[in-house]
Amino acid sequence: MDKTTAGDRRGEPSDSRNGTGNLSRFTDLAGTRLYRDNAFAVTGLPAQAQGRAVRQHRQRLEARLAVEATRPADPDSPVAGAFRKEEVRAAFEEFQDPRRRLVDELLWRWGEPGPECGCPASVHEEHDDAVRFHAMALEAETGRVHAATDGRDMLWQGAAGGWGALLERTEFRRHITHRLTELDDPRLSEHTADDFLAALPRLLVSPFRELAADPDFRPRLARVCAGWAEHRAFSGLFDELFDETVEETVQDIIDALRVANEKKEARLFGDADLIVRQRVLPAFQRFGEFRTFVSDWRYDDVAHIVAVGVGNLAVAMLGYHQSVRPSPKQRSTVVELAERAYEIAPERHVREFKENWDVIYDWSLGGVLTGAAPGQPSTVSGGEWWGCLLAALMIGAVTALWVTKGWEAGVGAFLVVGLLYGAAEKLTEWYARFRIHRAGRRYR
Repeated sequence: MDKTTAGDRRGEPSDSRNGTGNLSRFTDLAGTRLYRDNAFAVTGLPAQAQGRAVRQHRQRLEARLAVEATRPADPDSPVAGAFRKEEVRAAFEEFQDPRRRLVDELLWRWGEPGPECGCPASVHEEHDDAVRFHAMALEAETGRVHAATDGRDMLWQGAAGGWGALLERTEFRRHITHRLTELDDPRLSEHTADDFLAALPRLLVSPFRELAADPDFRPRLARVCAGWAEHRAFSGLFDELFDETVEETVQDIIDALRVANEKKEARLFGDADLIVRQRVLPAFQRFGEFRTFVSDWRYDDVAHIVAVGVGNLAVAMLGYHQSVRPSPKQRSTVVELAERAYEIAPERHVREFKENWDVIYDWSLGGVLTGAAPGQPSTVSGGEWWGCLLAALMIGAVTALWVTKGWEAGVGAFLVVGLLYGAAEKLTEWYARFRIHRAGRRYR
């Protein structure tokens, strides 16, 4: 069997200290100490140091740590603080295995390309910038250095963009191939640059699992991770991280909709509206923050459930107010709910929600006097202007017949016009109820 297993290529290698050849350093470094535990960060050695240079540097540090408790980080290091002597001694052990050492190389500053490297200077610059942004972001998020939220977000953005672009460059792969040759160790012969490239993206995003448990970072988690997920190298690596949170949020939405529906069925419309505004819509907004990490069909399914719940409340309130005159605030609430349902509805359902919103909007403009502020004249809706005009015409016609034809003709005309007015009023009411009924049936 090939010693480089499928698990290694997914960035989930097993132990390499036992001689199996697997890349366990990717697992050991995973987490928020990704850079802080880097052997080059801890020892202060440059990434290309080998052989005698490593031994001499170790001897100097051993002598220094015999009288001092810690080694301070280099002034230009993106990792802050100091390292205990135990950490320094453990870091030097990583240089004993070239497979582990090369992982640390990939995650530390390279500096200028050497004469045998063959890399364009831009590759080293982009790599070192990505390392610096990423390390500084982790130092800030874990409280080892202070940075404002906006500054942290910029560091994450720089790290995601830098690593995302670098992992797509063929020169980056060639650099790893060059280092495999340069280190010239039999233990590296069973690996290619692709083995390291396959495992690196998962390691780079591994800190987010720990950061997700931080209450201060959690509100920003989805936004920051979305910046990484838009790069091909990291796409699909966050699904597992967000699965549980997404399902919890969807359950919050369903539970809140159920309670709102119970209030609606009991005709406690004010309570139902409050639950929609305080629980349903905020939970759906949180769900929207995970848009990058859920499938299109899943997002549309949840959006449709919310749109139906909110829309059905609007329709129920509309039906209720056909017999109970609404206040201006109640009328506004019905319109707002219908409009919100229309905005949330997924594209394939948006037409029916738009038709319902049109019905409710038309209802909001007609049928009763609108509210007026104290001391201000009330305004008359379109439906009442029609009634007033018809009444004026009826009175005028009866008066004219009374004068010209006598009181018998006037009374007869009055009765006929009254019947016509009643029929027209009933027809208008029936049509309105038909539109409302049609609207209510479509929210499913």
